[in-house]
Amino acid sequence: MYRIIPIPAGEVHSALYSVRINGEAAPCSSCRVSAMPFDVVWPGHQRPLSQTEEAAFLSVISDEAVEVEVSRSDAAGSIRPDSDVTVRPLRHGIRAEITGDTARFTLPGPGQYSIETDGMHNALTVFVDPPFDFGPTEGPGITYYGPGIHDAGEIRLHSGETLFIDAGAVVYGGIIAEDAANIRVVGYGILDNSRSVRVENAAYVEPQKYPLGCMKLYRCVNAEIRGVVLRDSGVWTATMFNCDNVIFDRCKAIGMWRYNSDGFDFVNSSNCAVLNSYLRNYDDVIVLKGLKGWDHRNVENILVKNCVTWCDWGRNLEIGAETCADEYRHILFEDCDCIHGAHILLDIQNGDRANVHDLTFDNIRCEYSKYQTEPVYQSTEDMAYAPDTSKPYLPLLMKAHLYRGVWSKDMLFGTNRNITFRNIQILADEGLEMPRSEFSGADETHRTADIRIEDLTFNGAPVKTLEEARISLGDFTDRVSVI
Repeated sequence: MYRIIPIPAGEVHSALYSVRINGEAAPCSSCRVSAMPFDVVWPGHQRPLSQTEEAAFLSVISDEAVEVEVSRSDAAGSIRPDSDVTVRPLRHGIRAEITGDTARFTLPGPGQYSIETDGMHNALTVFVDPPFDFGPTEGPGITYYGPGIHDAGEIRLHSGETLFIDAGAVVYGGIIAEDAANIRVVGYGILDNSRSVRVENAAYVEPQKYPLGCMKLYRCVNAEIRGVVLRDSGVWTATMFNCDNVIFDRCKAIGMWRYNSDGFDFVNSSNCAVLNSYLRNYDDVIVLKGLKGWDHRNVENILVKNCVTWCDWGRNLEIGAETCADEYRHILFEDCDCIHGAHILLDIQNGDRANVHDLTFDNIRCEYSKYQTEPVYQSTEDMAYAPDTSKPYLPLLMKAHLYRGVWSKDMLFGTNRNITFRNIQILADEGLEMPRSEFSGADETHRTADIRIEDLTFNGAPVKTLEEARISLGDFTDRVSVI
C-alpha cells in the first residue's frame, strides 16, 4: 500500500518539480535552504534571503517500494538526457533512467531520499514512512491537529500529554516543555517555526507568540517524538536540556537556512536516541553539548542510528564545541549516512573540561561530492560569496581535538580517549582524493589518546595506514592507529 500525504489548502506548493508516485501526481511542499556555506559569527539578526534558495519535499506513507517520476521546471533547470541525476544516500545504489525531461527510479521502501540534478541546488527530498498507529486522536491530555493549517503559536506540553500532528497538517508554532514526564509529539504532519522572529541581541530571551526553535525540552523525562517534519527553525531545531530518555524516531528536519539552525542538540542529557531520521541543517546537525548552567550532569548513553544527515554549515555528527561536563561516555553513532558536509563530518570538538571517552562511530557512510564548495566567513555586510573553485573542496572526515575557543566557558582542558571509528566508508565522486583527518591534544596531561580506526575504505578500497588515510597528528596524541 502507499498514500501520498496531501498539502493542505492555503499552503504554498513548490513549482520546482513535477512528481508522480506510482503514476499518481504528488504535490511538493516548499521550503528554504542555504544556497551557499557563507556565515558570520552570530550577530543575532536574520540571515539574508539572498543567501538561500527554494527546495522541495514530499511525504509518502508506504510499506513497499515506490516508482518515482521527476521532472524539473524550466526555472529550476530542466532535466536533460545528459543531466547528472543523483539519488542519495548512495548506499542504496539507485540509478535514474532519463527519458526526455523526466527521470525515473525506484525507491526501495521506507527511508529518506535526496534527489539532486546537476548539483546540490534546489534539491528534492522524498520522505517514505511506514504505516504507523500513533494512538488515539482524542482523549484526556491529547491535542490533535488534523489535516489543514493551524496557527498554534507557543505549544506548552505538560506531563502525560500528547501532541498529535496528523498527516496533512501544518502547525505554525513551537513546542516548550519544562519538568514534564511521559510526553509525546507524534504524527506525520509538519511543525513549522517560520513565523518566529529573531530579535537583534535578544533572540533567545525575548518572549513572543512563536517561540524560537521548533522544540525546547527542559528537565524532561520519557519523551517520544515520532514521525513529525520540523521546518524552518528560528534557532536550534530541537534542544534537550538536562533531559532523560528522549527518543526521536522517523523525524525529519528540513528548511533550515537561518543562522544557528542546528538540528538536534542534546545538552547535558542522558539515555537518549535519534533513530531512522533525516536532518538537513544550516549549522551542526546532531550535536551533544555541555553548557554552563546545565553542567551538573554528564552527557552519556546516547544512540544515533540509521539517520541521514546533510550539513550546510558546521559538522554532521558532533561532540561540542561546548563540552561543560565532567564526562561524555557510552555514545554510539551507528549506521548513518552523511550525504553532504561542510567543515567536518565526524567531529569531537572538546572545548571545555569534559573527559570524552568510550565513544564509537560505527558503519558510517560519508559522501563527497564534486559540487561541494568551501565554507567562507562573511566579514562585511556587502561581502559576496566567492569560494576558491580552483580545486575540489573536501570537508575533513574525522577530527578530535582539545582547545579553548570562542565558545569555551570552563577555561579548563579536558581529554579524549578510547574512541573508535569503525567501518567508515568514503563514497567520493570520480576524481576526488581521500579527505584529510586531524587529531590533537592540548598539553602533557590533557591528551587525545587511544584512537582506533578500523576497516576504513575509500570507494570500497581498504585504507590501511595513517599516511593513506591522510591523518595529521598534532601534539599530545597517543596511540592513534589504522587497523
